[in-house]
Amino acid sequence: EADDVIATIAEQAADDGWEVLVVTGDRDAFQLIDGDVKVLYTRRGISDTIVADASYVEQRYGVRPARYPDYAALRGDTSDNLPGVPGVGEKTATKLLQAHGSLEGIYEALDDQTSKLRENLATARDQVFLNRELTVLRRDVEVDGAEPESLRPEPWDPAEVRKLFDALAFRTLWDRLSEVGGGAAGPAGEVVEVEVATETGADAIAELGTSSMGLEAVWAGSDLEGVMVGESDGVARFVPAESLDHLAGPLTDPQVGKVLHDAKPLIRALLDLDLDLRGLTFDTALAAYVINPAERAPDLSVLAARILGLEVEPPPADAGDDGAQATLDFDASGPDLEAAGRRVIAMARLEEPLREQIAARGGAELYRDIELPLVRVLAKMEHAGMGIDEAYLRGLGNDLRARLERCEQDIYEAAGGAFNVNSTLQLREVLYERLELPVLKKTPKGAPSTDATVLAKLVDAHPVVQLLLDYREMEKLRSTYVDGFLPLIGPDGRLHARFNQTAAATGRLSSEAPNLQNIPVRSEEGRTIRRAFVPRPGWRFIAADYSQIELRILAHMSGDAGLLEAFAGDADVHRATAARVFATPPEDVTSEMRRRAKVINFGLLYGMEAYGLAQRLEISREEAREHMDAYFARFPSVREFMNGIVAEARSTGYTTTLLGRRRYLPELMSTNFRDRQMGERMALNAPIQGSAADIIKKAMVELDARFETEGDPTTMLVQVHDELVFESPEERVPEAVEVIRAAMESVVDLAVPLRVDVATGANWADCKA
Repeated sequence: EADDVIATIAEQAADDGWEVLVVTGDRDAFQLIDGDVKVLYTRRGISDTIVADASYVEQRYGVRPARYPDYAALRGDTSDNLPGVPGVGEKTATKLLQAHGSLEGIYEALDDQTSKLRENLATARDQVFLNRELTVLRRDVEVDGAEPESLRPEPWDPAEVRKLFDALAFRTLWDRLSEVGGGAAGPAGEVVEVEVATETGADAIAELGTSSMGLEAVWAGSDLEGVMVGESDGVARFVPAESLDHLAGPLTDPQVGKVLHDAKPLIRALLDLDLDLRGLTFDTALAAYVINPAERAPDLSVLAARILGLEVEPPPADAGDDGAQATLDFDASGPDLEAAGRRVIAMARLEEPLREQIAARGGAELYRDIELPLVRVLAKMEHAGMGIDEAYLRGLGNDLRARLERCEQDIYEAAGGAFNVNSTLQLREVLYERLELPVLKKTPKGAPSTDATVLAKLVDAHPVVQLLLDYREMEKLRSTYVDGFLPLIGPDGRLHARFNQTAAATGRLSSEAPNLQNIPVRSEEGRTIRRAFVPRPGWRFIAADYSQIELRILAHMSGDAGLLEAFAGDADVHRATAARVFATPPEDVTSEMRRRAKVINFGLLYGMEAYGLAQRLEISREEAREHMDAYFARFPSVREFMNGIVAEARSTGYTTTLLGRRRYLPELMSTNFRDRQMGERMALNAPIQGSAADIIKKAMVELDARFETEGDPTTMLVQVHDELVFESPEERVPEAVEVIRAAMESVVDLAVPLRVDVATGANWADCKA
């Protein structure tokens, strides 16, 4: 095995006088440890490691490294499918070896053990010695060329490797290989020659950027050290942060075009310095996203190598803790400034070919009119942040902790004893062994499942189940939202979330630090979190939510007469659907009928099959199939649309939204049936969800422009799926509500009217009242 090869080479290297470090997550390697050999043990991946030497092994397991195979033989190893001695865990194994020295010593002294342990040891004797034989690593494997000197990395041709990796879509592997280095055949392409000058004089800086400029932020961690400015003369000029005021003229002039890669972090940082960057004409990261939204937005170095054959240094992996992608650690000695200068020049050269690719994919208007202006809108939202009542949040945390303690005691009482509620292993034992509840689902490893969907089905089986569900909901609120939000509150008393524009292939925005899009909205517990979000004194929140926008888009794109009729009359579309599916007058539709129709309506948007519908409605697959057949019989154009959109995606290789966003779906041509099924579901969903994302983005751009033009103080704060949250002075709220509703409802022309539900409140939860 590979471990035997490692052991052989490690011992040979140590004999040759090398200091050896074995990097592994396999504890069997502990037996290799001696004075010249240590193990870098990856306990939980590369983020949690420890350098293990002899003292670590003795302290952790109570045995010397050479005796680790004896210890593992007694305890067993589930990862290697080696059963241990029943009743012998870590402590007992250590105690036995400390008393008797080895497996042989233990078995020679069987009579000294208790009757149960003696019986278990005797019964497992053959297995124990087999365990040790399998655990002991061989150190005599015949490996040709295993001398340490011969194992140095050989030179490789980066240009050829890059071609191969690009062809195979090895994006992450290329990044990792680039970090390792070792390419001795020269760089992967042309190295950009750059002349870097540092400007600090007011007059010289003010003359920069007379018509256009490339900009690259230079960071020290998350602090902006300055900006690299590239112009047509090929010279890159660095302007330190303390001198940026002298650059305010061209930075804030919309007539001076700016080209950046991942512009939002710099725009946000400049806003914090009271500099409002305008005139963004091109963002290479955003362009790459529009060209292929399914690909993680590549760094500038990847684009430069792929499109131009230019060698440009990628930013350090740990630079820009604030989420910036295009960041470089500042080094006053010069190399990092040169790297930033090369990136600025690469941006300028990338603009034309990327524009051509966007145009070839029909995305020029989407990019120019929606995505590009949205960058500054999102930066302004991040800068504005959202007010939060810290005292309320801390009080809520204290209340949740007290309720969790009481709930925990109730769980112990219902379960017949205390246990670690957060331990899946112990919970599984309580539910399925102690309480003997039915096993409804198993994990991939064959263990009874304890996930939320299973517990929800077991609520009536035992009182402890509902208590567990309550506990989990409260614990999530406490850990994720209360304890998660408190450290993120800024000095201004506001949460400044980051909005990701290039994260979702459908075009949807996401947020992080914190994620404001996953706060529960339907439960009272979730609403308690939203009550912590408050406007500034004398202002109120305005929440504007598109009503059933995806179903309205489906009606428009499918042209189905039934759906068009329901929306044209502002009817309750779920009630109207139920009336058709169940052949019942609308006034006779029951709440259960409406619920089923709602699940069908939204399920179809995500390519739900009869099995999924049956699971959601908790009915048989046959009944679910009958519901779907009845639906398509009443809404025949919907089925035609769904079949047609998948067929077209197979033919063209992509889907298109109403505003021209393409999503490429190579999964549709996969030889794997599951992959093709997934591709079909994405083909059904992408045009609908993507169109909804495009519409709300367009509304955001238009509203921001209108507020600025009219000098309206109303501020856009948050986007959550189909909802926008604003903050407006109390006296301005009625007029702002009408402006917001009118803009959102008229942003595109559909065959059915767009409807926006608007609410105001003294906190975010009240806006949902």
